[in-house]
Amino acid sequence: MWLILLTIVIITVIITWKILVDWSRPSLFPPGPPGLPFLNNIYDLKLLVRRTGSHSKAWCELAKEYGAVVGLRLGLADPMIVVSGREAVMEMLGRSEFDGRPNGFIFTHRTMGEKRGILFTDGKVWADQRRFSLINLKSFGWAGQTMEELILEDAENLGKIIEKVSQEHGGIVQNLKELTALAVLNSLWSLFGGSRYDIGKCEPKLLETLRMLNDSVKESNVSGGLLNYLPFLRLLAPKLSGYEAIHDRLLRMWAFFAEEVKSHKKTRKEGINRDLIDAYLEEIETRRKNPDSTFNEMQLIALLKDFFAAGVDTTNNSIGFTIGYLTLVPEVQDKVQEELDRVIGKDNLPSLSSRNSLPYLNATLAEVLRLANIGPTTIPHRATKDTLLNGYVIKKNYTILANLMSVHQDVDHWGDPEVFRPERFIDASGQFIPDAWVIPFGSGRRKCIGETLAKNSHFLFIAYLLQKFKFALAPGQSRPSMTGMDGFALAPPIFKILITKR
Repeated sequence: MWLILLTIVIITVIITWKILVDWSRPSLFPPGPPGLPFLNNIYDLKLLVRRTGSHSKAWCELAKEYGAVVGLRLGLADPMIVVSGREAVMEMLGRSEFDGRPNGFIFTHRTMGEKRGILFTDGKVWADQRRFSLINLKSFGWAGQTMEELILEDAENLGKIIEKVSQEHGGIVQNLKELTALAVLNSLWSLFGGSRYDIGKCEPKLLETLRMLNDSVKESNVSGGLLNYLPFLRLLAPKLSGYEAIHDRLLRMWAFFAEEVKSHKKTRKEGINRDLIDAYLEEIETRRKNPDSTFNEMQLIALLKDFFAAGVDTTNNSIGFTIGYLTLVPEVQDKVQEELDRVIGKDNLPSLSSRNSLPYLNATLAEVLRLANIGPTTIPHRATKDTLLNGYVIKKNYTILANLMSVHQDVDHWGDPEVFRPERFIDASGQFIPDAWVIPFGSGRRKCIGETLAKNSHFLFIAYLLQKFKFALAPGQSRPSMTGMDGFALAPPIFKILITKR
């Protein structure tokens, strides 16, 4: 009996000691809220998100209280460091020792238990997948005329759908984002899957893919969430913790892309690559005898999942926020449309070659990306070795978030950061002047690989839509808040828009 009691006492002491050690802050650990034993800052963060309305605003509040580098300890996960302010953010993003990706449960679970793909990998896997993607997507017209033509084709089809839907409902469109998402997804899929859909028919396969992608982004956040802090909850309460829904969605998405790969394997011809999937399958064959190869079918499926998860939602949100701001600020919409009519005309298709002749449109798009903060932080980074940042100790495997919103909302630099004012990017001679403080795609080696495609899609879709339509608040529709709906990326509000053909 005494042996059992002694064992219980020893275990209790060890657990208590472990909790107290984890709770205490090491020397030179970045400042932050003290938190609670075991849970650490989980409850603090939950309260802050509830009070501010989003994780992105919570990071900014922490920066105001504790400074440019804030340390959080979230359950059993490695500490998370939130870096704010342009100087600290640019230093962190520019240092190679912060180029890793987190090892937390949720970041490996999303790709079937291993770090696969391009978004959440590092080292050789990331370098190989990134190099392959850049080379091959460029050959398929990623940033060239071929992609421009595909985007414009989808923009024209989108215009027809908007006109049809608005006519059926007295000019009012309830959820414009659903319509634009179909066009964005179709443009991206032509590069990866080699096929195109008739978006006017709203094909079930297209809608299901879109639904899965939307749910995946909407129901997650960059910190990883509760399952990342306390992964054992998936075993104790799979439904209540959200694990069951997350896992089910993962299996459906994985099966969708796996089926596409299987279909390509059946129909591809040796030496002929129709799209990225064909090119990847060829790369697998080429490297099959190389024991160090990082190319396999699981990696391909993860790569496809990454590109669609990152590409569709962020580009579609950029379009949605732009239409939203122009609906609420009609004088800016009028100026953009006057410029488009003067430079391109109402009947000619916009083109990337005309971009430099449209300074006010460029200024408007830049202002949307700055103010909307669709990606309010970078994807989480990881320290690959012990180091210092702003005098604080950052140990190997600490997770690090670059708070981009803090840069885009810096009062000292912007003066009136909460005001939608494209003129801040226009000089005295009426020309568009980029500002290095606008970094929606991040910076450094982990900068978003799809920046060029995202900017081109944003420009062409918006230019076409504003050529053809006038956007206004629907009668009886209250003025919506444009602060964005929380998730892995911020989404524009859904509200009724009165759309009339110009």
